[in-house]
Amino acid sequence: MDGHDFHEGFVASPHPDTWPEMRPSTAGLVATWVDATRVGVPSDLYYLAASGPLLSELGDRAGCSSFEKILADNVPAFLHGAADSAGDFVARGGGVCRPDGGTATRWSYFVAAPGFGPVGRLGIPGSGLYVIVAATRESPRARRILSRLLDNVRFGPDGIGDFVRALRPGMAL
Repeated sequence: MDGHDFHEGFVASPHPDTWPEMRPSTAGLVATWVDATRVGVPSDLYYLAASGPLLSELGDRAGCSSFEKILADNVPAFLHGAADSAGDFVARGGGVCRPDGGTATRWSYFVAAPGFGPVGRLGIPGSGLYVIVAATRESPRARRILSRLLDNVRFGPDGIGDFVRALRPGMAL
């Protein structure tokens, strides 16, 4: 978009140059959000990014296995969803990549496109998309490490537990 950067966030890794392609092969964490007030596209398009290609490269590689838990998937009206659809998408997922001759890497992610649903009242005002990806070397403690990393990221005053509770009070991650 004409050299403008419409997302904010950070990358923390001993090898941050391995993260731009969203193919983490080293330990680290990326947390980012898109300022929808600067991009100028309808909020329904963030639904498409979150539910589609945004994180597909993580598990779509040889030697990788992945899972996704969809927490909200309210198809926007323009995609033949209900006329009063919130147009939001929220998911958490992860997986393991075991490259030939390399070290196995476990990764986890959280993605939210709040649309007009209850998640839209949380986080950073004006944000249309939130993404967190964390990775670490596979080990017996890897799941716990990744869960702790993701659970402690905040967008404004809210963490991913707040996003999930806004969707369905009492819902567990």
